[in-house]
Amino acid sequence: MFFFGSKAGLVLAGVLQAAAITLPAPTGPYNTTLATFKLTDKNRFDPYAPTKTPRTLMISVFNPIPASQCSALLTPYMDPITAEYEDAVYAPLGIPAGTFGSLDLQTCKPNPRNAQAYPIVIFSPGSGNSRLGYSVMAQQVSSAGYTVITIDHPYDADIVTFPDNSTIIGIDVEEDTDFAVNVRAQDVSFVLNQLSQPSVSQKLLPGVGCDLDVSKVAMFGHSLGGATSAQAMLKDKRIVGGMNLDGTFFSTVVSKGLKRPFMILSHEGKNITTDASWTATWNVLTGWKRQFELSGSQHGTYTDFPLLVTSLGFDGMLGDAGAELLGTISGARAMDVITAYVQAFMGFILKGKKSALLDGKKLYPEMSLDASS
Repeated sequence: MFFFGSKAGLVLAGVLQAAAITLPAPTGPYNTTLATFKLTDKNRFDPYAPTKTPRTLMISVFNPIPASQCSALLTPYMDPITAEYEDAVYAPLGIPAGTFGSLDLQTCKPNPRNAQAYPIVIFSPGSGNSRLGYSVMAQQVSSAGYTVITIDHPYDADIVTFPDNSTIIGIDVEEDTDFAVNVRAQDVSFVLNQLSQPSVSQKLLPGVGCDLDVSKVAMFGHSLGGATSAQAMLKDKRIVGGMNLDGTFFSTVVSKGLKRPFMILSHEGKNITTDASWTATWNVLTGWKRQFELSGSQHGTYTDFPLLVTSLGFDGMLGDAGAELLGTISGARAMDVITAYVQAFMGFILKGKKSALLDGKKLYPEMSLDASS
């Protein structure tokens, strides 16, 4: 999941001992519901499993709900098993037990009677990361009027916990990253196939069912998830626009490119000239394209963790180790800026909305347009 140097982790530990932390509510015009589901692909064996086992995924579904219909609900940021696992991962850094289990999201109870369909956005996490570590980001995007579905890629994520409390612990899939990206792309297409079946979509989104439009969706992802967005677009024409949050590109999209809109957000100092995969892919993206750079950011800025630090009142106190991983920009500010650009892109792709942000207007001075076409 997220990783800190030992100095930052030990300092952070003293702050994370609060009994419970309610994370900020999304700021869009909608509140959101949240549900998690297990999906099994009976037509595909998991290529990483030690025995022939159907590929089985966990997803989170964030769905908009008008504020007037919201019956407030606190939802754990992580299930207990995943939270305990992440606590153990960080124990050597001084992170106390119970840290991740103390976090809650502000959500709403589902209201199937008044449910409606919204445009669908898919999210893929970074390599070794749980989908749960991007829940604040996904919820914020959803609050602008999108059904956001985050996907765990088993054996790639550090841990995936299923409803029966069984788990899959991650392995090193980066021995063949091109292969891993294509497995992930297959996961995305499988989720879209499931959503196109009314019997499944009615379970995932009660009250919506047949009204879902799976023929035109958008996707974004962080790190290897950003590469997955591009490769999934290449393989599945239902994905009409994609975003890469600071990830190196892999697999055949690097040479074949895309004709549909694609946008890249980078950390400070990274652009289409500093990463060979970005240079190659940019040259074969023949449709609408943009690359923006976030000042004061690092690769880890594009996760929830900076916002968690801000929520703890700990901005600027992690020292050099924290700055190297999360950047110097405030976690709350980073989340605001990043999700503003994600929302603007999704509005352009799925709702036909023009946005000055996408044309380089500096409504957020931290974000610069490095390249466009």
